[in-house]
Amino acid sequence: MTDAERESARLFVVEDDERTREELGRILGKHSEFEVRTFARPSEALLAAAQSPPEMALLDLRLPEMDGLALLERLREHSKDLLAIVMTGYGDAATPRQAREHGAVDFVEKPLDLPYLLVSLRQQAREALLRKGLRAGAELFGRMLEMLPDGILVADGRDRILFANGQGRRLWEEGFKEPGARISRQGRVFVLDRSESGDRVLWHWQDLTQALEMERLAGYREMSRLLAHEVRNPLTPMRLWLQELTAMDAADPEYARASREAQRVLLQQVDRMSALVERFRALGQDLPFAATVVDAGKVAAELAQTLSPFAAQNRVELLWEVPPGLSALGDDGALYHILFNLVRNAVEASAVSGRSVRITGRVSGRSLELEVVDHGGGLPPEVASAPFTPYLTTKQGGTGLGLLVCRQMARRMGGELVLEDHPGDGVTARVTLQTAQKS
Repeated sequence: MTDAERESARLFVVEDDERTREELGRILGKHSEFEVRTFARPSEALLAAAQSPPEMALLDLRLPEMDGLALLERLREHSKDLLAIVMTGYGDAATPRQAREHGAVDFVEKPLDLPYLLVSLRQQAREALLRKGLRAGAELFGRMLEMLPDGILVADGRDRILFANGQGRRLWEEGFKEPGARISRQGRVFVLDRSESGDRVLWHWQDLTQALEMERLAGYREMSRLLAHEVRNPLTPMRLWLQELTAMDAADPEYARASREAQRVLLQQVDRMSALVERFRALGQDLPFAATVVDAGKVAAELAQTLSPFAAQNRVELLWEVPPGLSALGDDGALYHILFNLVRNAVEASAVSGRSVRITGRVSGRSLELEVVDHGGGLPPEVASAPFTPYLTTKQGGTGLGLLVCRQMARRMGGELVLEDHPGDGVTARVTLQTAQKS
């Protein structure tokens, strides 16, 4: 049984009188509160204490080799919380005071008052076991704190260290004492928090290394999903135009015209992809776009040509009702991206019903409103309550990021994107931007 598992206090009885020693060992050994060991000489007790430190001691004042008070001090080297009772048959008025000055908790004279001695020893046993439990708990807590990557240190108002784990002591000694500051040390990153309670100050250097690494990995995953989503946009019309050319006979009178149109669209989409690379570097920033005057009618006309093969493939008619000359403050690439996604979603939703998709534009006060209206039956129930939730999608291979990115871009242009769901009929997606003020 280990010391931590013992339910009784280990009691050393050191008495050079053989009969007294044997009687004390016999009587005290009957009580479950004590694990009694008796010794005739101080050297024997010290040797045993080095192996199995006692919680309690009953020491004769006059002993061979050294007196009981000297033995008490030596025993404390092995058991600093030792509770000791000193006994003697040769005491004088100064002896009890001397015993207590050496750390004894009680002093008894011979012949011993056994009932009193038992009461005193039992009281000391309870306190000894309580101290042992507290010490074991403190040691366990200390070992746990040593296992933490964080630095922990408690100091008093004069910056005297009361407790510290190894990491906390090292950071303290190296002078990292600026609250809120980030600290790089041996490949790890810490941030310091300092709090006070009375005259106690807690210094906590929180290890951010793992959290930062997880945040970085999450950012990489998010970026890869966004990149996959963004690159797919220009690839879709490029593929469709190439498929259309492949399906045509080179001798067809329309082939030359379709070839020129395909080249124009392909070059446009390559430019879009190049611009996408530049825009992607700032995708995680919430900075506004540099506001320029955007010709919404021109963007709509370009999209009409780009997405016509996609709409035809899905047997959906695109009705473009965006008058030329409509302008707003924003970013050309961002507006193109938003409308591209909204029209594509509308076409995919309307593919089953075969009904048309209408794209309209109008000025209302100081706002330009662009609407994409479909009749695809409305949003799926699992999406309708929160259509901008990241990664929520019902599409095969979808990322669930398209609408969220579109709304973020609209807001960065100082506008807004809202969806109006009409269950059983369709969806109206409305982009609102500030109109460009003419001088």
